[in-house]
Amino acid sequence: MSNGRKSKGTGILAFIFLLPLIAIIIFAFKYSSQTIVIDNVTRVSLTAPERDRVSLDSQDDVEFYVNMLKSCLSINKEMRDVSGEKPVSIVFDRADKSVEYKLYPSLNLSGCLLVAPDGKLYVLENENAKNLLLRPEFDYLYSAYFLPALNVVSGNSSVAAKPFESTWTYFKSDGVEYSYTPEYGTGDEIYTVFKGMENALVFNHIPEDDSDPEITNLSFVAENGTEYNITDISELDLSTDTIITVSLTANWSSRSGARAYGEAKYNFKIMYDIPATLEFEGGDYTIGDVIVVNASHLNPDEKVNFDSLLDIPRVEFGMVGEDKGVALLPIGLSSSPGKHTVKLSNSGNSITEELVISPVGNGEWKTVEVPTDEYKARLTPEKIKTFHEYLAGLTENRPETDYFVYGEDEFAKPVNGDPAVNFGGRVNLGVVDAVKGDTGERTSEGLIYELGEGTTVRAVQSGEVVFSGELAPTGNTVVIYHGYGVYSYYFHLAELNDIREGRIYNKNETVGIAGTSGYTGGKNILNFAMSIDGVFVNPQWFISE
Repeated sequence: MSNGRKSKGTGILAFIFLLPLIAIIIFAFKYSSQTIVIDNVTRVSLTAPERDRVSLDSQDDVEFYVNMLKSCLSINKEMRDVSGEKPVSIVFDRADKSVEYKLYPSLNLSGCLLVAPDGKLYVLENENAKNLLLRPEFDYLYSAYFLPALNVVSGNSSVAAKPFESTWTYFKSDGVEYSYTPEYGTGDEIYTVFKGMENALVFNHIPEDDSDPEITNLSFVAENGTEYNITDISELDLSTDTIITVSLTANWSSRSGARAYGEAKYNFKIMYDIPATLEFEGGDYTIGDVIVVNASHLNPDEKVNFDSLLDIPRVEFGMVGEDKGVALLPIGLSSSPGKHTVKLSNSGNSITEELVISPVGNGEWKTVEVPTDEYKARLTPEKIKTFHEYLAGLTENRPETDYFVYGEDEFAKPVNGDPAVNFGGRVNLGVVDAVKGDTGERTSEGLIYELGEGTTVRAVQSGEVVFSGELAPTGNTVVIYHGYGVYSYYFHLAELNDIREGRIYNKNETVGIAGTSGYTGGKNILNFAMSIDGVFVNPQWFISE
């Protein structure tokens, strides 16, 4: 009897001693690298392709995904090729670590593939797959069954036109009908198609259905009331830019087996655009000249791309007729002489021109003795840099108005007589600052006139004052914008009087009096310059004698 009790007591003691070991084994199983159970998951996070991460921490959500794992079926190989699919990342956050599974969902209930962290494959049981596909995290899978897009295609470009009214129904995995409402258009949208390109109106297809919708109430009407008896924009062949209103109703049948069906009504405009024809006004050029590019069939907002090593800030056309434009391209002092290839291209055309650019005739050095105090106050490299940066800021954006018509309105001279220093002329200040590397040599960016006291300075063309004020090197300064990117500069005026920004000048109207403001060496002078979008060019290219 005593031996039995002793044996029983020994067994109990052994069990008690084994409890910690049993607990360790249970804990190790519970928190093994891939084990997922309800009470060790605090949150589930999903990241679908090209979508934001969704974090779920409610008990119901966590239980759903944990139970989904518990009921999935092990398989030996993929039931379909998923190499081209992007998976949904499902991360189970446990107390000790996170475990990630990869889900390849499918609207076919037997096709939802799950890949475990160790690479083992599983398939979701049908009922769980159905419930999964009804969750909001997977609504994106049905987007292919939303209203198919109507694409306005022109060449390689495609833009989806918006309907103004629709009714649309699609089915989810539970076989229940759901409705979808797209973003509607206003009817004012304009989509551009180009003559000479492959143009078409093309609907996307619903998966497993290659049929096109039935089209009714189709019409193509120009702004002038002309109706085109066509069935698609591919049949248009017009000789002028034309805005056409397109109206149609598209109907997708609800025949047996259809995963989606409905109707959409469209009313939008297309711009039938004849691409601009570009042409250089050819010839050889000298630094300081202007390259003229003419365009026909040009829309006011049409973009033209520029490709060249020339230092040209941008190509911007100004209109000179209903559909004609001109772009003025400056050949500035920073341009290198020699042969240059210039290429211009737009949506439908491109032209390439080989240009020969000659150096500007600099002439002999003209020495101007500048006192040290004047040099430091007005003409150091730092002062000149600040001066140029300020002027560049004035020309970053063109004013909207062109105050003359290029090719019709000529430019006048600002004063009578010939300049003492021409564009590109060389001036030596007679000052050498070896510390700052300044040789005192300057290149004239305009025309310098030496004038008698009281000489009137005139506006060379109609335009708007964009700056009136004092600048260190040039004293009293007025800058006028004329149009097409052309600016004129009047430096060293005697005074500014009531000149204010925004004032409009007519050609030959008095701007001021030549003076000695800034540094002029005590002489009455006018330093007159012109630029295109801030790049200084030779004013004599514009000014007629």
